[in-house]
Amino acid sequence: MSVSTPPKPFPASVIVIVLVSLVSLPLWQFPNTIRPPSSQSLIVRLLPLKTAPASTPQDASAQVTLALPYYTDPLYTRLAAKAQRMIENDPDLRPHYHKQGMTYVCDGEPSRFTDGWEEMFRSAKQNYDRSAIVEMPSREAVFQRIHGPKSQPRPVSELGGKSNWNTAYCNLGAAFIDARESIRAYYNRCLKVPTINFKCGTAVDRLHLVNNRGKGVVMEDETIIDAECVIVAAGAWSNKLVDLGGRMNSIGHEVVWFKVTPEEEAQWKRMSITTNESTGLNIFPPYKGEVKVLRRSPGYKNTITVSYPENPSRKVEISYPRTTVDSPTDVIPADAEMGIRRDLREIMPPLADRPFDRTKICWISTTPTADFLIAPHPCIPGIHLATGGSAHAWKFLPILGDCVVESMQGTLSRELVEKWAFNKFAGGKDENAPRMDGAPEELRDVVRSNL
Repeated sequence: MSVSTPPKPFPASVIVIVLVSLVSLPLWQFPNTIRPPSSQSLIVRLLPLKTAPASTPQDASAQVTLALPYYTDPLYTRLAAKAQRMIENDPDLRPHYHKQGMTYVCDGEPSRFTDGWEEMFRSAKQNYDRSAIVEMPSREAVFQRIHGPKSQPRPVSELGGKSNWNTAYCNLGAAFIDARESIRAYYNRCLKVPTINFKCGTAVDRLHLVNNRGKGVVMEDETIIDAECVIVAAGAWSNKLVDLGGRMNSIGHEVVWFKVTPEEEAQWKRMSITTNESTGLNIFPPYKGEVKVLRRSPGYKNTITVSYPENPSRKVEISYPRTTVDSPTDVIPADAEMGIRRDLREIMPPLADRPFDRTKICWISTTPTADFLIAPHPCIPGIHLATGGSAHAWKFLPILGDCVVESMQGTLSRELVEKWAFNKFAGGKDENAPRMDGAPEELRDVVRSNL
């Protein structure tokens, strides 16, 4: 990954802004051989206490998330495979890692989603041992993969529309991981490093600039915390702190959880993560008494007006996460619920009409090419970006910290420097982002309340 360029000196003090802890905690889990002897402060809005759930309430991947070793891009395939091996060999993470495969489904009708599915299927057959790929050529086979060989899907005539779960393949190399317990493990490691300090409870309001150079952060209570370098690793919250233009957008997607019975959990416990490329529905295997379902709809935006320290007089409209932390009575929009239940009537009928246990909007840092943004700020020395990725950061969990360090020290490979550059297609559309066609809706216009 590294090149032979001598590394730049590492800053004596670093602040990492962590508004979503899932990605940013492992940024400081460097191998001992390269851990910089500097002081690091991780600013987290909500502390992942040792005695409490370790992922914050607004985390996109709270509870369970995907660990995937395969991409159509060979570079990401190599990085993801390395990250997955590290997870499998980590004694603290391995107990929370479940290798049950991932099933990719489509409706088979002409569309860019079917084209993408076919490309992934061809590539999987070329790059994996055939024993790791299970083909399901019919909607009956897709249904039986989840419910057992004697089960049968509902007739299409009972669906109130067309069938969307018609053909599939399963990559047995994929897995899911308990995000909450994994972050708890990383957090406990951080606590053992004397140069790492957590500052929690008060959010960062803005960057602290002195002579147009990043020198720390200003908290919401106007307290200033100084540092030689600030890493903006706040995921979908990053664009409030730094003017990212079209390089990154915050888009929300609907997530729901169902409680399941012990009998249902036993019946479905070996199912693969199942995703429909045509409808955007993702279903996770049952875990600790519940099933997580998310839908990659066109998404939602929450428009606010901000100004940036680079030019305080300029007002900019951005999409910024609205979560149950600040709006605890929010319930996903009605059209989101209808879309989820419509899909479940075909593929998971027992859940289709069951009440949700809880719902959330999952905010992702969408980029035009679905790449990360790991780069120095082009105009403000002392500011480094570590965000983006369009919801893929968990797949690279163990290696992102080293990548950020290499970026800061100027030793990141040229290939990754170009792929993760600040100006990478900053004016493009997010057509490679993992969501359905259409424009995001304004969340405040459609969100519901549980009051």
